[in-house]
Amino acid sequence: MSIEGLFQSSGMRIADFFRIQSLLYRNDPSLQDYFMQLQLDARSNCIAKPKESRLSRRLFHKAIRSVDSVSRLQPRRKLQTDVLFCPMPYFGRKTENEFLIRTLLGLAQTDAKVLCLLPDNAPFRTELVTQLEASKRRGQVEFIDPTAVSNRVEARLRSRIVRARGATAFERTVSILEPLGLGPSPNAKWGFEHLAYYVEAWERLAQDVEFEFVVARCHWHALCSPVCRTGLQRGRPVITFQQGVIGHTLDVPVTASKYVAFGQSSASFLSQMNRKFIEVCGLPEPATEYIAGGSLYDTVTALQEQFALRTVLMVDVNWPTAQAEFYGVESQCQALLEVAEKLLRSNAPLRRLIIRPHPFWNNLDFEACQRLIRKHSMRCELSHPTWSLEDDLRRSSTVVGICSGVLTIASACGLPTFFIQTDRGYTTGDLACFAPGQTLLPDAMFNEISRILKDRNAYLEARLLALRNASEYYKDGENADLSGKFFERLLVAKLARGVQVESIQ
Repeated sequence: MSIEGLFQSSGMRIADFFRIQSLLYRNDPSLQDYFMQLQLDARSNCIAKPKESRLSRRLFHKAIRSVDSVSRLQPRRKLQTDVLFCPMPYFGRKTENEFLIRTLLGLAQTDAKVLCLLPDNAPFRTELVTQLEASKRRGQVEFIDPTAVSNRVEARLRSRIVRARGATAFERTVSILEPLGLGPSPNAKWGFEHLAYYVEAWERLAQDVEFEFVVARCHWHALCSPVCRTGLQRGRPVITFQQGVIGHTLDVPVTASKYVAFGQSSASFLSQMNRKFIEVCGLPEPATEYIAGGSLYDTVTALQEQFALRTVLMVDVNWPTAQAEFYGVESQCQALLEVAEKLLRSNAPLRRLIIRPHPFWNNLDFEACQRLIRKHSMRCELSHPTWSLEDDLRRSSTVVGICSGVLTIASACGLPTFFIQTDRGYTTGDLACFAPGQTLLPDAMFNEISRILKDRNAYLEARLLALRNASEYYKDGENADLSGKFFERLLVAKLARGVQVESIQ
């Protein structure tokens, strides 16, 4: 199965998701706020059924809204800023937090006044304030917690309003999709309420905020989605960034006037995806400028030749179960383990094989990996979560996996890197630039790794190939420059409507 050359998967989930997105967006663009939950939903044969809208419930919700409106009649402070900066409201990944800090510091260097939507409990807020003060930029940046409440009455009512909002969005989604045999499972309702919490929080705050530009982490995440939509509705330039490898259709539609991609490969691919999505929805294509920026959050480090280490780093094995089923990568996960087993049993001069789990490894089943480690305890290990990606790359000579951003970074760092492919296995057009010499079937992968473990010249050839392909994926194969000068180039007048521009800088 393929979505007209964009993706390939052994399952139907990606195609179904694309269809669901287009149906919902065509009916109500605001339902894009809930696409993330639909992608995460581990659907079974149980699909939620639409419920009749009871008059008593509608009246109750209306009454709650009325009381809430009265509670917010007291004067509120109006906020005016040059740049509204909206990061993702989750802070569990160190690399994302570092990206947030670098972005905010870069925006401040433009001399613009910045309003940052940052919760009071963000773990690095003190560090961020310290860095702003050290650079004498503290006065330009104001922080506001988008989820804060103004009084106790509003606090009591907020949870009821959010539940009602989430339930309404969920039931509308179900009613649109159910006639076609599609839709979320009943368990997805909680996720809709979770996302409704951020939509509600922003729409309350938005009434009191004026801005000239929106800079958001990405256009489809929890808080970012409604913020980007408001920016476009007000006719303001909206700038967003690539979140990771474009592995499915969650990235469309692109609700931004400027989109900073890793490189020309991703920019072209997303432009093609967005054009196809808009055509399916029967809507006019909006103006979006795609800009190549380089690696945004993972760090490209110029690693020297590491042939002598003869260590293979394996990533992507045992994805979270629901996600593995969504992408249809079960065969590739199994093939990776088989390649690893074959390498460990062979006479290849392999000193160590390191298994680096997916970042969300609390959801993983490690039994297959643990069996492999028990069999080969002297040469096979599981990377500890305290090890950074850079740590693991520095102690490896070769990297293998399916489609993780770890592979693209490893390639840009100069490590021979291979993407495994199986018959009808998962592929994304975003990684097409790595196909020449780096995307291999299991037997070819085993043979190539064995060869470069033994032959230094073969290793150096593979290293040059990785660097060459990665320079197409990341602009010049380098890290993004998130300095003030970079943002000065972005903070200019918006493009004329209806004109598609692909500006690769």
